[in-house]
Amino acid sequence: MKKIFFLIFISLSLWQCTTSEKQDLPNAGEIIIAADESLQPIVDAEIMSYNAHYPKAKLHVVYVPEQKAMALMMSDSANIAIVTREATANEKEVYTTNNIPYLPAKMALDGVALITNLSSDIKQLTVNELKAMFEGTSRANIKLVFDNSSSSNLNYMIQRLGIKDVKKANIFAANGNKDVIDYIKKNTNAVGIIGGNWISDIDDSKSQNFINSVSVVGISNLDKPTANDFYTPTTASLKARKYPFERKVILHTKKGYGLTSAFIRFCCAYIGQLVVEKSGLLPYYVYDREIILEKKPIGKLQ
Repeated sequence: MKKIFFLIFISLSLWQCTTSEKQDLPNAGEIIIAADESLQPIVDAEIMSYNAHYPKAKLHVVYVPEQKAMALMMSDSANIAIVTREATANEKEVYTTNNIPYLPAKMALDGVALITNLSSDIKQLTVNELKAMFEGTSRANIKLVFDNSSSSNLNYMIQRLGIKDVKKANIFAANGNKDVIDYIKKNTNAVGIIGGNWISDIDDSKSQNFINSVSVVGISNLDKPTANDFYTPTTASLKARKYPFERKVILHTKKGYGLTSAFIRFCCAYIGQLVVEKSGLLPYYVYDREIILEKKPIGKLQ
């Protein structure tokens, strides 16, 4: 009899554990996504595509600076963080401590784009010329405009250019990537730094309005480039690995089930990668497209 009561107690305990947290499903769940604001166009496109296939799935997204997005995911306030970097050593330690495998999902290759006013004389820059502007040794009158003070674009540039003292740069913090574009449209003495996916989708009217209202600066990694050595963050230049300021789009999570894992798989699988390609970015995974041509006689005309 005691054995029967023990089995019933264990069964009830297991039932309580499995029902205490609502288990979402791939096609009908509810999750929170924290994403870097510089990635909003591509994240919006992926969510729209996922909802087209699974309309009952509720994907709530909040756009915040990259560090905040990771903090929300690490504290379980968000299911997924979509950012442009891998986890730091301290963040990886949280995975290790909780016996969670760290499996970052790489979705796309984006570029950090530099934009100027249509009337600006800055149409092309070398990497070293831009570094001199950050160091305050060249064109100190030009404002370097970022989306916010905690911008992933700013962090990327500091690391990529090896800037030791950012205080020497004439930096101006806007209120998001769209605000950067609006500022550049009105000011000739500034260079805006935004996520390339804001201006990469040639089929999106909003993206085209942005790109038609500013100039995208060509960048060269050479000290003495020719006219053909400057590149903008197009799909072709990213694919050829010619654009100097490329970065990955990475999805992080601590949960490996339900809608969370389903959305991550979707973004990195065939349809999600087509969304990346259509948005003008470079898909991280390349899927072969098979075209079958069947030859049949047309027959005689009657």
